[in-house]
Amino acid sequence: MGKVWEIKDPDALLTELATKRGRKQAPRPRPDEKDPGKAYSLSVLHWGGGQLYNDQFKGAVFLALMLLVVAGTVLSAIFFDEVLAFLHSRGISNAETFLGAEVFLLCILLFWSFNAADAYHGAARTRRTPFPGIQSRILPVLGSVVFPGWGQFLNGQPLKGSIYASLAVLGIFSSLALVVTLLAWPSLDPSDARFIVEGIFAVSLVAAPIFPPVWALSVHDAFKVSGDEIKKEPLWERIKAAYYRGRTQGFVRGVFPHFRLTLLLVLVLALLVMTVRYSFAKGFYIDWLKQLSSYLSSQGMTIVPELISRLLELLARYA
Repeated sequence: MGKVWEIKDPDALLTELATKRGRKQAPRPRPDEKDPGKAYSLSVLHWGGGQLYNDQFKGAVFLALMLLVVAGTVLSAIFFDEVLAFLHSRGISNAETFLGAEVFLLCILLFWSFNAADAYHGAARTRRTPFPGIQSRILPVLGSVVFPGWGQFLNGQPLKGSIYASLAVLGIFSSLALVVTLLAWPSLDPSDARFIVEGIFAVSLVAAPIFPPVWALSVHDAFKVSGDEIKKEPLWERIKAAYYRGRTQGFVRGVFPHFRLTLLLVLVLALLVMTVRYSFAKGFYIDWLKQLSSYLSSQGMTIVPELISRLLELLARYA
């Protein structure tokens, strides 16, 4: 009967093999081979920076566009009254102006994210081998602290980074929309444009709370992946590795190697939710929602107070 070999730590073996394979087979970079992580970072700092690093002419176009946007924004802020008077003379109301500014802000954030991702993929196309991520545990974490998704791109995971960056754009826009809308609302004239602004405000109330957990998850993921070469492998390869670990170590230990840590995190979150739930008097949140609805109604809003009324009816029905 042949001898059966037992692999006691498949993760350590896979990491060792990946390291040896990388040392033996990694070809020397070509002179024109670019660093996608550096390209992404440059374009995050300013539009077109990564494209210029990639020797792409559109980088100059993106940079010029950014300078125009910055100059236009600064001049509009300095000559705000004159700009507003000019728009009024053209029949454009305050509500229409504010709606246009919101759409403009969303386009700016979306283009900023697209510009950085475009620089990453432009650099990745110059490589003979896939980008393995930068060899640092600090920079990906710092990148995700500044902007969710940045650390994932530095770790060589553009798909995951794009998801985090898209959610971050939505969260940042929603947070800004909530604050600015409340400040500008009294000066907005009743019109279809103000109704749309209120609709954006209602959506922002739901979307803004996603930003803190997305930010925290992005930072945590960037830290975990930056120290584990296996986690940088493509998803299908990781699934196969988890399958083999499950066969050798059992389902829980093999598929979920950090099961105890995950369970502890779940218990901490459950304790936090219960603490928040029972630390306030019964009906605290209902009273707060009623006060919010009354305040927004006094400001002339209709969509959000109606949604709050429907929510209160639902809570009363199942209380």
